[in-house]
Amino acid sequence: MPQPYAAHRLRAQTLRPRPHLSVVGLAVTALVALTACSSSTGSSTPTGTRAATATATATASAAPTGPLGSAADQAVLDTITVGTAASGIAPTITLPTTPVSVSITSRKILTPGGGALSAIGGLVRANILLVKASDGTTLDSTYEGSPQSFALNPKNYLPGLANGLAGLNLGSRILLAIPASEGFGTAGRPDLGISGTETLVMVVDIVDVANAIPQATGTPVAPVTGQPTVTFDPTTGPTITIPAGAAAPTTLVNQNLIEGSGTKVTEGMFLQVHYTGVLWKDGSVFDSSWPRAQYYTFQTGTNSVIPAWDKGLVGHTVGSRVLLVVPPADGYGPDGNPPKIAGTDTLVFVVDILAAA
Repeated sequence: MPQPYAAHRLRAQTLRPRPHLSVVGLAVTALVALTACSSSTGSSTPTGTRAATATATATASAAPTGPLGSAADQAVLDTITVGTAASGIAPTITLPTTPVSVSITSRKILTPGGGALSAIGGLVRANILLVKASDGTTLDSTYEGSPQSFALNPKNYLPGLANGLAGLNLGSRILLAIPASEGFGTAGRPDLGISGTETLVMVVDIVDVANAIPQATGTPVAPVTGQPTVTFDPTTGPTITIPAGAAAPTTLVNQNLIEGSGTKVTEGMFLQVHYTGVLWKDGSVFDSSWPRAQYYTFQTGTNSVIPAWDKGLVGHTVGSRVLLVVPPADGYGPDGNPPKIAGTDTLVFVVDILAAA
């Protein structure tokens, strides 16, 4: 699977502490760290590092809808009682006296919702209460903190979680059971109290759904004199022209070329973007997602991308086209990213923000 040459942050991942960071969020990060693959565009990844939350993703596709699981699995879900609770407080999950087990990922729609529909390849944000099916022990809850963002990619994330959250309307509440085979497998996650045979049971409230738009759309913004100029083709993407004879900026330049009207990006959200990157010194393209016809998915605030992306895209809105001029300190630092990017190179990106949740 191709990984963008430009955006991949070539260093070990160190998540920034966030209050109420859920076990589910840690689980997603852990699984992606094990399955992330190297770039096909020429970047090399130092031993022991991984792109913790970054994936190249095709357009959101058809997703499971309605209940999931066999009739026997649905009968198991019917033995689980979900209590109601005030807004912002986790509901209760009461299991039967015998341990719960399902053959495949199974879900029951408790509240159908009525907004946008989630899809494989898209993004959701959700509140989750997670318990162990073996004994009902609560592993975590996001209800008392902040909802968790997810990219619905079963190849890179817990397959049961990605498939279980697809095909749901905004506002849905579901009961979800994921067997070990579609969760953490036989290795489990002992550090989180999850064995290699543990079925996970969750109540999930879908609070946001985002599926990528094809390209930036919104209000054009007048270019800033002295900065690179950009023309755009919907197939090949942006063409970036560096101003002749101009010295590269020494601080990060962050400006809209198009101002979108969608969701405002905040730290911790997953984003889906299209981008092109060139070198200031000669205008040569070192990477672009447009020819691959695959947008790029990553989570802000996790050091999974270069600092300029983490700093420069937060605060913008979905639909925006953003120009980032990146000095080395906000890119790959003094080591660069050989063979294409030297430690002294200033980088120029044009990034279309296509979805955020």
